[in-house]
Amino acid sequence: MIEASPSTSARDASVGSAIRLGAEIVVRFSSIVATLWLTRSLGVTSFGAFLLALSIGLMIAELSDLGLNAIVVPLIVRTHANLRTLFVMKALMTGVVVALGAALIPLASRLSGVEPGILALTTVHFLGASWIEMTGTALRALGRRVEEALLLFVFRLTLVGLVIGAPFGMSVPGASRAYALSIVPAVLFGGLLLRGGWRGSEGGAPGLPARAVLRQAFPLGVNGYLAILSTRVELFLLQAFHGEHVVGLFGGALRIVESLLTLPSAIAAGALPSVSRDVVRGTRGAAQRTFGLVVWIGAPAAIGLALSAPGVLGVLGPGFVEGGWSLRILSVALLLCFANAALFHLLIAAGETVLIPSLTGLRVGVAALAGLVLIPAWGPVGAALSFTAAEFFLFTTLVRKTRRHAEVQVVRPLASAVLACLPMVVLLSLNRLSLPMSILAGALLFVAASAAILRRGTAAGGLA
Repeated sequence: MIEASPSTSARDASVGSAIRLGAEIVVRFSSIVATLWLTRSLGVTSFGAFLLALSIGLMIAELSDLGLNAIVVPLIVRTHANLRTLFVMKALMTGVVVALGAALIPLASRLSGVEPGILALTTVHFLGASWIEMTGTALRALGRRVEEALLLFVFRLTLVGLVIGAPFGMSVPGASRAYALSIVPAVLFGGLLLRGGWRGSEGGAPGLPARAVLRQAFPLGVNGYLAILSTRVELFLLQAFHGEHVVGLFGGALRIVESLLTLPSAIAAGALPSVSRDVVRGTRGAAQRTFGLVVWIGAPAAIGLALSAPGVLGVLGPGFVEGGWSLRILSVALLLCFANAALFHLLIAAGETVLIPSLTGLRVGVAALAGLVLIPAWGPVGAALSFTAAEFFLFTTLVRKTRRHAEVQVVRPLASAVLACLPMVVLLSLNRLSLPMSILAGALLFVAASAAILRRGTAAGGLA
């Protein structure tokens, strides 16, 4: 068997990331439209209540995953026979969560004040979303990246259509019903797409037994649960100390940041097969290319967001502009989140699944401690500081832990990407432009500066 060279591996990583990223850009734009529709229709306080319902529904539904979605690619790349085992386990765990929901949902309702029916609907949404994500990941592992992109389109665009169409009314209960119904077309479409792969899983190398799969997945499942909690610690603390209105203010800023976080995840997930092969060979081409791409996209996004924070929040609705300083601080966290996504996927490719939950747990601990100190007095600004401090702690730790697997250069892509942002910073600092003009002009200046820097080669920009 002929092994691919490091340069070929890097190109494969770029192709996989490009397909996934292209799909996510279109899908994410539609999702941003849906979020804007919700914030402007519900207002700050009702949006805060709906955000709490979504957070709780996600935490309940995540129990059906236990890390399976994170190991789909390496297991199916190893042998297609693992496909059947993974989906049978997913079905069993979903059934367990549905049964547990009878007890968990009433308990969560009493603690949060959110109606049980609304929590049930948001839980159904995220249970279906987990199945859609796993199906798409399996298609990617089978080399069917375009079909994965189509599946994402169907899911997200259905959600957008239901939110904007508001068949159940524009209220927290109506939005919850729209979210629950949005999963149906994509779940059915995913089942049709995966039928061929299911038949192809017969024969070949034998798959792992369920116990071995669970042993690999469980640490990542713990990490996934902690990761969900890590981005919601501040929301729960704000609810405890300040109430739903302040939750809505911070939540609006946080949703803007979260709407961009699928980009690094898409890049890293698309490159994961290539990074996994590089780790086995002891090379770093795919890992460096992935980290560099993530940083070069994250830097202008973070800096542009900080400079345009009031205008961006104004799009959510007039009441959200009060969260301007929160969004400026969170823009620093945004760049750190981009970098952390790439570094986390490097650990996954290296099989360091036991280490990942401990790192995320430490991040949750830092966020909780900082939040308890900062949020009671500083409200949403304190929450943003807490979030950013936790991401910086995680970044420095991940840099140290990944060096044993690939000597990824961190400073060069960061410095080069920030340097390419300087013309944009000057323009947006000295001129008062409308938000659309700021985005357009900033993007054009960044592209021009990036082209000038990268003329010396991709290595100069930390992309190789």
